[in-house]
Amino acid sequence: MVLSRDQIVERMEKLAKGESLRFAIPDTFGGGVAVIQLNPAEGKKFLLWVGKDEGAAMNSKPYWEQDKAKPIAKWVADRVGDLMG
Repeated sequence: MVLSRDQIVERMEKLAKGESLRFAIPDTFGGGVAVIQLNPAEGKKFLLWVGKDEGAAMNSKPYWEQDKAKPIAKWVADRVGDLMG
């Protein structure tokens, strides 16, 4: 399901520790997966990982750390991220 930026923000703000949002990114925008999670450590509130698949994304360094949900939600929405599971 493709969500708008505002819908992604709403879901990000409801995330609990250990939960994540996973989006499939279309090949038009490079393909792969984007994963949004709350930061379990100190620092920025939200983390965004990207990779060819979820395993590769989570085993890499976070692509982006951000305190506000809107910029990360915009990045995913601009790439027509399709919410997985």
